[in-house]
This record gives sequence, C-alpha cells and structure tokens, in this order.
Amino acid sequence: MKQPILLILVLCMIVQIGWTQNNATTIAYIAQFKTIAMKEMKRTGVPASITLAQAILESNSGESNLAKNHNNHFGIKCKSDWTGAKAYQDDDAKQECFRAYDAAELSFKDHSNFLKNRPNYVDLFLLDPVDDTAWAYGLKKAGYATASDYPKKLLKIIDDYELAQYNFPELENEIETEEAPVKKVVVDTPVNKVLVDTPIKKELTDTPVTKVVVDTPVKSLNKPVGIAQMNPTDNLAPLPTKALPKKILPSQTLPAPQKDTIQKDTIKKEVITVVQTTQKEPVKIDSTKASTIAQPVATKKPSYNYPEGQFRINQVPVILGKEKMSFIEIALKYKVPLYKLFEYNDIKASNLLESDQLIFLAPKKKAGAASFHIVKYNTSLQEISQLEGVQLSLLKLYNPQLVEPLKEGTQVILFNKKK
Repeated sequence: MKQPILLILVLCMIVQIGWTQNNATTIAYIAQFKTIAMKEMKRTGVPASITLAQAILESNSGESNLAKNHNNHFGIKCKSDWTGAKAYQDDDAKQECFRAYDAAELSFKDHSNFLKNRPNYVDLFLLDPVDDTAWAYGLKKAGYATASDYPKKLLKIIDDYELAQYNFPELENEIETEEAPVKKVVVDTPVNKVLVDTPIKKELTDTPVTKVVVDTPVKSLNKPVGIAQMNPTDNLAPLPTKALPKKILPSQTLPAPQKDTIQKDTIKKEVITVVQTTQKEPVKIDSTKASTIAQPVATKKPSYNYPEGQFRINQVPVILGKEKMSFIEIALKYKVPLYKLFEYNDIKASNLLESDQLIFLAPKKKAGAASFHIVKYNTSLQEISQLEGVQLSLLKLYNPQLVEPLKEGTQVILFNKKK
C-alpha cells in the first residue's frame, strides 16, 4: 500500500516542479514584453492583455520553435500578402508557411497590424478596449483560431497572471512621475522641442537644475502646467468658463445659503408658482423639480458615516474614498491592481473619484447580509450594490421589475429567490 502512495506523491512533486518552472518562465516573458504590448495598445487599440495572452499561448511563453528560431510569437501564417522572410513547419497541414521576423518586437507590431488592417477583425475595434472577454470571444468569432476553447484559454491566462492591469498603463506613468525629483523640473532647451521629442522622464532626470527657462521668454505657451516654469510675461488667455444651463435660477449658481437665505428663497419660489398659476394659459409644473428647488436638501447626496481606513460591508473589505482622491493612490496603498478596483466596484476607468464613495477592495458577495434593502432616497441599483456589498449584475437579476432611478420606499431583493 505504501508504494502506490509514494508513487503518487512523487508524481505530484514532479507536476508541481514543472508548473513552477513554467510559471517562472511565463512571468519572465511578461516582464520582457509587457512594454511593447502597451505601446501597441496605444498605437492600434489592441488590448495589451489580449496581446500578451495570445503571445503566451501561441509561443508557449517564448519557448516554441517559431518564437525561438524565427521570432514569430503569434503563429501568424504567411498569407498571400506577406513579402517578408518565411519559415515552414507542420501545423493544421504539413509544412505550412509561417512569417519570420528579425526581432520579437517586429512580431508584436505585425500582430497589431494584422488585426487592425484585415476586414474580418473590424468589429473588434468597436468593442471596449479593456473588455477582455469580448475581445477573446471576438477573436474566435473572426476566425483567428480554430480551437473551440480558445477564448477560455486566453481568459484563464489573463486571470492567472493579472494581465488586464497592462490595459491601464497610466499606473506605471503615475509611479514614474511620483518618483522623479521635483527639483529637476526646469529645462535647458526650448520648451516645445523638449516636450514633443524628449520623454518627460528623461528630461526630469537628465536636465541640470541651475538652468532656468524664465531667462528665455516664450511667446506661445505649449507646455503643461507643472512640467516647466512659466514665464510671468506670457499673455495667457482667460480660462474658459462653463455656460450656465438654461432656465437656471440665480440662487443655484451661488454658494450654499445660510438658514435665513433658504427661507427667503423658498418664499420667493412659492410666489413665482402662484403667479404662474394665475395666468390665462395653465402652466404645467414639474412637482419633482419644484420640491427640489424649494428644499435644496431634497437632492439628497448620500452622507456616509463610516470609520476611517479599511472596514467591512457584508464581510467584504471596503474603504470610504474621498472626493478627488486618486484611484491609483488607493490601488497602491491597499495593494490591489488598478483594473480590479474598477471591476470590483462596477465603475468605468477614471483618474479621480468624482465624489465621496465606497470603494471595495475585493469582489462583492452574491447575496446580502439581509434579505431586502428599503430605498431611503432616489438612487440607483449601483449605489445599493455598494451599500449592501452585493454584486450589481446579480442585483439586476434578482430585481428585473425595478426601473431606475429607484424611488424612496422601493424594496430591493438582495438574494436569489429561486434558491
């Protein structure tokens, strides 16, 4: 009995060692090619995560014969329009023609061009560039691969190695900017040339501090604030102001009034309403707008009363993010990939929080701690999802009859009634 057990243990160890080696190879491969993948995303719109996942799958993390000997990391075949170097090996048929390149980077560029310039891949570029799932299944539908499980393989690689973070290269740019010394902001060469032709990072680190831009007057200011010193003699155009919306009351453009001002405004608005109703032609009054005007507090922006730092809602770690706080700052502080923050909280990629809001640091639950949520003010399912720590997609599934915005008193189901 002991021999079979020992044999199984040995086999498990061999498998584990093999997986560890493959894992290390893949991690090294990602580190080597993530930059070119991000550059190609900026140039052509092909998601960096998809590019890396395809390269890992097609080239076996750079270990395939085509990758090692011919720098072909995507298994792209010659096609009739290929005029470059060629390599031959067995694939779907014997001795098929594959493209060959002088360097691996050329393979990555050709892969982007291959997708961008062929008509059968046009629909891919109508998709959200950070929607890995849509791109993975779109590639299969467009005929990139014949394997039925091709999309699932790509998505597993993306998930295992968290490749979706490379669809947000601003994270790396932000880190570089923070690490660059503040003193080395001033440039020696003309501003326009430095900003256009020289990477900012090099300019920050290589330029002497002693040379000041102010010594050379610049008539046309084409540099962003904070990158170089501004000449005090420059004639700056006045900042544009947002046009006020039509039919807006003057009181709405002023700072929040004190208690006595609110009472005066309320009386004034009530008088206006009376005058309108005495006209010959009846005037339709939107009751919701009238109540909002008469009682500014009724627009009810949620006021949160949560502790500082990390706490839990529905057993899921969460923080109360403050208005204007950077998503990157949160990602770095709590060691959560930036793209995961957006995914966990069902929000679009952004730089700063537009208002105080709950930010989950892990996936929300499939059901709430309670069975129902009673809406206390007009709101959305997305906010209920945040308040209760329940996944938004499932809330919509549990409450198909609800129409947004949800009105005060609405009951929202937080669990699967069928189960």
